[in-house]
Amino acid sequence: MGAKLGAGGSPQADINMTPLIDIVLVVLIIMMVNIPISIERMGLKLPSPKPPDTEQPPNPDQLAIALYEDGTVALNRRLMKEDKLTYELGRRLLSTSHKNVFVDAHPKVKYGLVVHMVDLARSAGANQVGLAKMKPEGPLPFNQVDAGTMPRGLYPNSPRVAGGMGEKAAMDALHRVLPALRSCYDQALAAPGAVREGDILAGTLTIEAVVGPRGEQMEPAHILPGEGTLEDPTNTLIPCLELALPTMTFAPLGPDKTARALMPVLFSPG
Repeated sequence: MGAKLGAGGSPQADINMTPLIDIVLVVLIIMMVNIPISIERMGLKLPSPKPPDTEQPPNPDQLAIALYEDGTVALNRRLMKEDKLTYELGRRLLSTSHKNVFVDAHPKVKYGLVVHMVDLARSAGANQVGLAKMKPEGPLPFNQVDAGTMPRGLYPNSPRVAGGMGEKAAMDALHRVLPALRSCYDQALAAPGAVREGDILAGTLTIEAVVGPRGEQMEPAHILPGEGTLEDPTNTLIPCLELALPTMTFAPLGPDKTARALMPVLFSPG
């Protein structure tokens, strides 16, 4: 008989891993049973069931006028008189690049008062005035009360400029003529009739100036009619101002450049 040749008689090259796996599993089970398991507690911060009592202060850069049902007004939830409101609006708008004001009125407030507040914000230097959505309960209640006192003097508010002039150039020109305007105001306060029905000369007036390339006034600077809240029962203040305003000097704008500036000023008797 011949011998059989081929792979049938050759030994297997593969390793049988089954016994090794069985041993490893047994050892692993024994280790899992004998080693103690340490449970680490994880800290979890849950929200407080009661909100904190302290209120967040309003953002001073966001200016919101609140009109309450009884006719009182507040700026950023600080109750104040209307003349102080004008002063604070002008002061804060001067120091911010976002010259936006929001008016939040109670549903029962007369529409004319809302329009008056919009005009007041614009005269104080606001570029845009928005109306907040009316809520049935009205604006948030005020949490501060202002004494309403403000120093005597003239307070320029943020100017509105168009053309080749910046706000700073307009303010510089206005500050140069302020001593003459303040002198007119002092004379008017001392004149008979300055006090009428308990009101002293107080409010805002807007100065209009049109400037040419060399900084010259293309037309005499004057008080813009219908822009402002100040009334002149003495008939002395506005004529005196109109004499002083043409003396305003502006920096040159450059060839072929012109500009128009509206400069609101708050008059406070102190």
